[in-house]
Amino acid sequence: MTTIAIIGIAGALLIIGFLTDFLFRKTGFPDILILIALGYVLGPVFHIVDTTTITSAAQLVASLALIVIIFNGGIGFDISKVLSSAPRAILLVILGVAVSIAIIAAPAYLLFEWPLLDSILLGTVVGGTSSAIVIGLVSRAQVPPEISSLLSLESILNSPIVIVVALILIQAISAGEAGVELASIGQGIGTQIAVGFGIGIAAGFFWLWMLTLMKKEEYNDILNLAIVFLLYFAVEYLNGSGVVFALVFGLILGNGLTVGKFKLEQTANALYMMRRFTSQVYFFVKTFFFIYLGLIITLDQPMLVALGVGVGLLLLLGRNIAVLLSSIGSDELLSHKWLLTTMIARGESAAVLIQMVIASKIKTADVYPNLVMSIILTTVIISAVGMLFFGRNNDDMEPQPAIENE
Repeated sequence: MTTIAIIGIAGALLIIGFLTDFLFRKTGFPDILILIALGYVLGPVFHIVDTTTITSAAQLVASLALIVIIFNGGIGFDISKVLSSAPRAILLVILGVAVSIAIIAAPAYLLFEWPLLDSILLGTVVGGTSSAIVIGLVSRAQVPPEISSLLSLESILNSPIVIVVALILIQAISAGEAGVELASIGQGIGTQIAVGFGIGIAAGFFWLWMLTLMKKEEYNDILNLAIVFLLYFAVEYLNGSGVVFALVFGLILGNGLTVGKFKLEQTANALYMMRRFTSQVYFFVKTFFFIYLGLIITLDQPMLVALGVGVGLLLLLGRNIAVLLSSIGSDELLSHKWLLTTMIARGESAAVLIQMVIASKIKTADVYPNLVMSIILTTVIISAVGMLFFGRNNDDMEPQPAIENE
């Protein structure tokens, strides 16, 4: 394929990404289903794109998507809203992730005889809901603000938690297979988290101050993202956790006007522009990443695909348990329990972690592409159908604006 053809295809794919996002916002039909299907048609079906030519870039694409997802989640997360108006979101996150891990890890360990850490890793990879999909669906739902806020906040919190835990587990499994003692693994992980957390806080407050000095700079939003990439590299070079850094750095920038008392209009404007720019980068990365996932799907292992559908249904069962437990004492939540239950869509976090697992070369890595992709597709379909049946049950209620992860 010539360079000109690649440029033309890239332009066409971006237009399709825009149109699918527009369709999603207007109708609620998940855009990632179209993007994955498009990749599958371009690759395994018609062989328009040779997947062998892009395999070498898989790790780079996954790492880029990982940084953007984590940073975008941190900078778009309003801590004050969680602390003041939606404490149940934290409970639902904890219960939802914990139950999902348990309900997936148990059969993997007991029935398929996977090692314990590998079983927990699989549950963690598919343990969190997708903020991009859930927030998009909830924004069109005719439900009370409490329900909309709960689902939005939960989905925003999910991605950083499952990604950080999954990467820690991957490291622990890889080190264990290399014969490293468990105590050394724990100490190393603790050090990595501490380094990432410390640099994230220090760099975050320092950069907030720097934003006040760059109030007239036209391209400071690009510089912000460049700083994220540069410091991510520096933290990893210092044997710290780049993921923890990106999350903490984003949280500080997104909430520093309140926490750090940076009450300057110029800083607020800079942060607004940064959120806008980061969300646009996220759109770009998401579009190509999900098309790429469609390109690498083979569906040549029907048993894994069928197992993925079964796991999706298990996640629905586990979600129902988590919703019921977190709704105790709230008639409002209990009255919308089926909507809350069906919002189980997995997406960008699970998709990125597929590549991280493959790159780690752990023993169970070869089952992840077909298994996890079928889980993603199953859960997205369940959420879309759930919104159709349970998200329009109050005809006199206007759709509630969700908390945007931007």
